[in-house]
Order: sequence, then structure tokens, then C-alpha cells
Amino acid sequence: MTEAIAALIPVFLVILAGYAARASGLVPEAAWGGVNRVAYNILAPTFMFGEIMRADLSLDELAFTGATMGGFAVMGALGFLLLPLTAGDRPAFASAHQGALRWNTFVILAASAAILGPEASALITLIMGPSIPLVNIITVLVHARWGHAQNPSLRGIARSLLVNPILIACAAGLLLNLAGVRLTGHIEALGRIIGNGALGTTLLCVGAGLAPAAMLSRPVLMASAVLMKLVLAPIVFIGLGRLAGLDGLHLACLAMIGAAPSPPGAYTLTREMGGDPQLMAGLITATTLLSAIAIPTALALSSGLP
Repeated sequence: MTEAIAALIPVFLVILAGYAARASGLVPEAAWGGVNRVAYNILAPTFMFGEIMRADLSLDELAFTGATMGGFAVMGALGFLLLPLTAGDRPAFASAHQGALRWNTFVILAASAAILGPEASALITLIMGPSIPLVNIITVLVHARWGHAQNPSLRGIARSLLVNPILIACAAGLLLNLAGVRLTGHIEALGRIIGNGALGTTLLCVGAGLAPAAMLSRPVLMASAVLMKLVLAPIVFIGLGRLAGLDGLHLACLAMIGAAPSPPGAYTLTREMGGDPQLMAGLITATTLLSAIAIPTALALSSGLP
């Protein structure tokens, strides 16, 4: 566990650097929107496309994918346990549910590479393809039902998923991998140069989005959602992994996915779909900070199982 904590230190130092850059005005707050768009629309999709295309797929990945998708489905259902804690505040429930379900893929990508090596980050990248649409469908539907003044059509939901650049990149990389296509030469070099900027830039954006004061919003609901995200979720993902017969690297990756913090993108969705932005900002901040403890703890749990 000590080694895992040590490996996570650089990841969280980058996040803190992003917070310091915004708080100090070194990078003006207005500029972070553009940085986020570059990371989300260009850097991250390029990185994910290359990683999935180069991944070595096997039957173990099918069981791993099934356990991961099952984990998100179970957490989506368990998230409704938060509804009685909202005292009828529908937008607050939509945001709390999202905070307990969605995962920050880039924090886990960086953490998995630092702790477990490149094979683990390849597995994490691989699972982004199927998990992104599932998690987004669940959170959009919950906001459509409980968010303020929301009633999006199924066509609108489908369109938002089909034009998602990260989802497109994951699907394209998987198709080329299965087809046996490998990019070489200048095209591969171009992709690596662009993709190499994804992790650092995204982690800086995570830090820039932290809002410590927002953690005081709705303390009971906040604490319950954080516990569900960082304590219950790892147990669910590890348990499903064991039921699927997984161990070693695959089980460790499931543990990290379960212990992942809520992503900054959750704030944008909850703001646009009538959730509670202040609660969401607090959940992102709390889960990000506490994941420094939750991730090593989940890894220790997965490795300690017989």
C-alpha cells in the first residue's frame, strides 16, 4: 500500500499544480475552458485511439469488460439509495447520483500506469469504449427525470453519444485493433506526439476545477455519495471481478475503477441539465482528494484476497 501511495504522489502533485495555476491567476480562469476543450476534443481522443488500437486483446478482456459494465450497472441502481436523503430536492439527487457513478478516467489512467505499469493503463483505456456510453446514458436519463425543467428526447441523447469524440476514438481504435490494422511511420508518430499531451493537460484541468468551499454543501448527502463512490463501489467492482474468475492485474484494475473520483465533466453535465452545480463541484473535489487514500486501499483489498 505504501508503494501505491508513493506512486500516486506525482499524479496528485500535477492536480495540485492545476489548482495553484488557477487560484494564483497564473492561468486566468477564463482560459481553462479552452484548455478543457483542447484536452477533451483532441488530446484525449488521440491518446485513447492509439492505446486501444495497440492493446493486446484476449478472452480475459471479455470477462474484465463484463465485470466492469456490471459494476457500473449495479452502482447505477444503488445510487437510488441516495434519493431519500435529498428531502425532495430533485436536482440534488441527480447530481449526487452522478457523483456516485461516474469515474475520472484520466486520473485512473495516470494512476494505473504509475502503480501497475503500461499493461494496466491499456486495460483502463480499453474499458473506456463500452463504459462511456453506458455511464452517460444512465446519468443523462437520471438528469432527464430528476433535473430541473429537463425532458430531452431519446434522439437528443443518442446524438450526444454518437458525436462524443472520446467515444468515437475508442470505437475506431477497437475496430482497427480487431481488423489487425496497425498505423506506422509519420501517422503513428503524429498520434503519439498529440496523445502524449493528454494525461498532463487533463490532470491540470482536474486541479483547476477543484472547489474546496463547495464541499460544505449538503454535508449528509455529500458524505453519503462520497462513501458510495469511494467505499462501496470498489467492493462491488472487486466482487464482480471475483465472480468472473479474474485476479491479478485485472482485479487490481477493477479496484482502481471502483475507487476512481468523480470527473470534472460531471459538473458540465449537471449544470446543463438542471442538476445542483454546487453539490457536484463539492463531490468532484471531495472524491478527487480522498481518492488518494481510496485507490491504495482498494488495491490492497484486491491483492489481499485469496
